[in-house]
Amino acid sequence: MQKLSANLSPERVKHFRKNNGWSQELLAKASGLSLRTVQRAEKDGNSSAETQLALAAAFDISPQELFPVSSNPDVNWKRKNIMQSLLALIVVCGAILMLVLLGGDLGMFADFYGVLFLVLFTYSSTVIAFGSHGLVKSITGLGYLFTNDINHSPASEFLSIILKKQVSFIYGAALIAALIGTIAIFSSNEAVTSNEIFYPAFAVNLLIILYAAIIAEGILRPLATKLEHRDLATKFQ
Repeated sequence: MQKLSANLSPERVKHFRKNNGWSQELLAKASGLSLRTVQRAEKDGNSSAETQLALAAAFDISPQELFPVSSNPDVNWKRKNIMQSLLALIVVCGAILMLVLLGGDLGMFADFYGVLFLVLFTYSSTVIAFGSHGLVKSITGLGYLFTNDINHSPASEFLSIILKKQVSFIYGAALIAALIGTIAIFSSNEAVTSNEIFYPAFAVNLLIILYAAIIAEGILRPLATKLEHRDLATKFQ
């Protein structure tokens, strides 16, 4: 017999019962359980494996759908995995820094207001799309960059969806900023008529696209992929 959890989610039992339009008495008859057993399941979730299977059969759902759903991904924090992920992140940052130094002065690539705009736009869009709960999840979820043992679950799938949408949000923010900057440059007679002003201004205008690509492809998309496909990857290790 399938081994199930000792405790159901009372809220989910009530949800499925009410969704079928049943009273507790009707659920007891449909599942073949006693009324007291149904009441106990809806009160504190205590139940046997037989009760769980009977309720799931009555609702025509998987027994797992009656269990509490964790709001956080199931993660195994191992020192080895943390150090491995940290080293990989350092290598990526080092490679980007090396290219920046080869490209010229470090100050040429500094644009605090551009980064601030990307962050504010991305997280504001996240609140609009997923609410404040999704915003908090996306911020705290950045810590999962430093682990590899993430079991696939509804919580990890939800966080993956948020992060993938944030990739779109941050590129959208960069496009908006670049278009506004381009309009501003071409609307300035001094910038258009002077190469000494035009080229530096246009280079600064491209920085926000660079920042968006670094954040999206160096952090958000890899983390979203890790959360989405880690369960499949572990089968081949």
